[in-house]
Amino acid sequence: MEEEEVTFRKMQEGDWAAFNTFFERYAERLFHYAVGFVKQREEAEDIVQEAFIYLWTHRDKIAYTGSVYAYLARTVKHACIDFKLHEEVKARYEQEAMRDGEADTKDEEDNFEELYARVREVMDALPPKCREVFVMGCVDGMSYKEIADKLGVSVNTVKTQMKVAYKKMKDEFGDKNVRFALLVLGHVCQLM
Repeated sequence: MEEEEVTFRKMQEGDWAAFNTFFERYAERLFHYAVGFVKQREEAEDIVQEAFIYLWTHRDKIAYTGSVYAYLARTVKHACIDFKLHEEVKARYEQEAMRDGEADTKDEEDNFEELYARVREVMDALPPKCREVFVMGCVDGMSYKEIADKLGVSVNTVKTQMKVAYKKMKDEFGDKNVRFALLVLGHVCQLM
C-alpha cells in the first residue's frame, strides 16, 4: 500500500491528523484552482472548505481510488460549476425580468433563488445513473457516444437517460414557470 492510501485509511478510521495531512497538502492548490475558475476569493475559499468538510464527514463512505487530490479536485470543479451556473442563470433571469419590464427588486431575487433551488433539487433527485449521464453530457460537455463509451452502455441508453432528466426538470416547472425552466435547462448544458 502506498503512503497516501495508508493515510486515507487512517482518516477513514477518524484520525484527524491524517485528514489534516490532506488539508495541508492540497488546500492551497485547490484554492488556486477554484479562484481561477470562479474569480472570487471568498467563494473559492468556501468551495474548498466545503470540499474538505464533505471529505471528513463522508470519509467512511468514500472509496479510495488512487488519488485523494483527484477526488477533491473533482468535488471542487463541480462546486465551481454549480456556482458559475447559479451566477449565469441568475443574470439571465434578471435580464429576462428587465426585458419584460419587471422591476429588479428583492422579491425578484428571492423568487429566483427559490426557482434555482428547485432546479438543483430536481437534479439531485434524479436516479444516480441518470444524474451521472446528465452531468457528463451537460457539465463535462461529452457527446452521447463519449458517455456511452465511458459508461459501457449504448448510445440509446444515454439518450433515454437524458430525456428522463429533461422531462423531470420540465415536469417540476410545468406551465407556471416554463420560460425560466427552459432558460435553466438550455443554459445548464451551455454553461456547464
